[in-house]
Amino acid sequence: MRTLREEILACADAQVRTLDEGRGYELTFLFGKDFTGFQGHFPGHPVLPAFVQVLVGQCALCIRSARGWRLRQIDRSKFLKTILPDQRVTVCWQERPQNDRVRCSFTLLVNGEKAATFTLEFDAEESCHA
Repeated sequence: MRTLREEILACADAQVRTLDEGRGYELTFLFGKDFTGFQGHFPGHPVLPAFVQVLVGQCALCIRSARGWRLRQIDRSKFLKTILPDQRVTVCWQERPQNDRVRCSFTLLVNGEKAATFTLEFDAEESCHA
């Protein structure tokens, strides 16, 4: 059985794209109706939970950097729109490295509209899979 993080990584449907002359990144995910993150949230009306959206940001960073990152802190989080099954979720972010840490500002887009924004700080970790 796969972990939730492994399931999120499997839903990435393209390679990371570099934006704005290397000042940002973008990666798209597609979470089908059978995606584990929808189970129980909410029965009959599945939506992508906020904690899964945060993990999506972490997984995007792991894919781009090919290394693991442990979540240290969440700042300025706003969840603006409901994310439903079978919607493409585009994650855009900027990274600010700080020694063995990185601070990232994430925006999740659905149909070109902001669904969530948050800033996360991570510590370096050995592996993306846990």
